[in-house]
Amino acid sequence: MRSFYDQPLTSLERYCAGARLPQIHARNLFRNAYKALRADPEQDERLPRALTAAFARDFSLPLPRVVEAHRSAYDHSVKLLLELSDGLRVESVIMPESQRLTLCISSQVGCAQACVFCHTGRMGLTRNLTAGEIVGQVVLADLWLAAHPDWPSVERRVGNVVFMGMGEPLDNVDAVADALSILTDPYGLALGLRRISVSTAGHLEGIERLVALVPNVRLALSVHSVDEQKRSKIMPINRRWPLASVISRLKELRPEGNGIPVMLQYTMIKGVNDSVEEAARLVELMRGLEAKVNLIPLNPIDPTRLVAPSPETIQAFRDVLHAAGVRVMVRYSKGQDIAAACGQLVVRA
Repeated sequence: MRSFYDQPLTSLERYCAGARLPQIHARNLFRNAYKALRADPEQDERLPRALTAAFARDFSLPLPRVVEAHRSAYDHSVKLLLELSDGLRVESVIMPESQRLTLCISSQVGCAQACVFCHTGRMGLTRNLTAGEIVGQVVLADLWLAAHPDWPSVERRVGNVVFMGMGEPLDNVDAVADALSILTDPYGLALGLRRISVSTAGHLEGIERLVALVPNVRLALSVHSVDEQKRSKIMPINRRWPLASVISRLKELRPEGNGIPVMLQYTMIKGVNDSVEEAARLVELMRGLEAKVNLIPLNPIDPTRLVAPSPETIQAFRDVLHAAGVRVMVRYSKGQDIAAACGQLVVRA
């Protein structure tokens, strides 16, 4: 039995055609599941009985289960602990902002990349998520919002999605690409592709494959150091795909003036990558790339001796980029008091 949430619209249209039913019903199924948040076709009396009977025989509706919802007293973020159909667990984070609502979602149970400043990387990788398990996180967030009208937010549906939760999305390209199709389908969740960012630690093969499947996808590259030796120590993936090679390929895929900027994520670590000299090297590395930079002070994870730099050091780094005409912002992660910030997501058996 197939999971409904794994199916892009084109797959459901083929299913309807094979069952000798009008393909328009695939759109109705999508509207019900993603706009009305009612996936069971039995709840829609307008659908033909032949379709609902076939659907019940051929499809399941396995949304993850919300085990816990932790609310931040600091910024109203909500971390959802979700249990999958096989009992494994992942986390996603609802993040309210002044004019939008962003959901940080996971693409894997754990992560194989083992970046030294990331709690998820210490878990190791258990398995990839399916497209339905990825999309299901957005559906569950919308359902949670509908069930909690008291929660403070201007928006009541997820409007932005970042693949920056647990896992390396580009270790799971096919499921991520199918999830993007469902998330952006006008009959489905109807999110604009420019409102979705897919993060990567620098998985060059995955970048090329995802861009081939979804040409206008917005990428977020975790940089964290421009020194290749230093980066290899804190991000083992750099040993396979050095940063210079990744940036060189991105300049071909996203040249200046392309209009689809790459977000360069730079976690700032005291005494490791926070010097103005490294900022100047970052400026040089970026030349010719359509990009902007997020500077993220390191979020604490235990046990570690790594800490964030002082605000003055971060500002000095930022000033070097700004003076060179780089679009740069210092981003303080939400949900720090509930271990929901960048690098803090982890589940234990």
